Amino acid sequence: MAHSRPPHPGRLALVACGVACAILVPLASAATPLPAMTPKAIGLRIHGLVPQIPTDNRSAPSQITASVCHGLGAAHAKKFNTFRCAVTLTAGKATVWARVLPGGTFCASSTGLASCPPPPATAGDPRICINPPAPPTGDPNRCALRAAEGALVRAMQQSFDDSSWTVRNLMCKGQNLSYECQFSSMSAYGVYYDSMITFAPGSGGGWVGTFVTTGGGGTGTTCTVQPDPGSAAGVASVWTSGPAPACTPN
Repeated sequence: MAHSRPPHPGRLALVACGVACAILVPLASAATPLPAMTPKAIGLRIHGLVPQIPTDNRSAPSQITASVCHGLGAAHAKKFNTFRCAVTLTAGKATVWARVLPGGTFCASSTGLASCPPPPATAGDPRICINPPAPPTGDPNRCALRAAEGALVRAMQQSFDDSSWTVRNLMCKGQNLSYECQFSSMSAYGVYYDSMITFAPGSGGGWVGTFVTTGGGGTGTTCTVQPDPGSAAGVASVWTSGPAPACTPN
């Protein structure tokens, strides 16, 4: 009777490796889980002026008095990364979308999840700011508006080659990453300007604001503005300082 030969040691190693690889490869390729909260936890954090929801009087947003949230997408231990919430305000009812971000922060918006940057948020995203008493990105539309206003001053100082230039009678409208602002200058009473502002990721990985300004009796300028290089990924962006804007005549 023929006797079977014992397996070659190298073959045993291959078999063992095959079993190990079948276990390790899925673990190595598994994506880092997204930050998550329970619907109740996110609902408790969406209150007061988080987020701001405009009313007929834009200077007086309505207070949120109650929120009931439902998770969107797949659950992980009864927690979710994104939510749709029915909120009750002093001026009526509204829908709010929310996304949980790293570090215990979150983004809540009355204009949809497109207003909330998905993690990991890239450096300089104008929708990320510190808006006390809300956490960073508690109100992305207000954050981006503040970024537009701060960067606009830098753009105009560069356009006029005057570091002391000061804005006057500034009025902006828009949301998310696009705004239109009308304003005048403290040094020229009654002369008004109009600036179309858009924010977008730059080719180098950071963010860039484009300011197309007209008015004042001239041809106007187009300026590109970058945030302060200290604006790291996922933390509050700073647009009131940074490298000198690049401006060209229209």
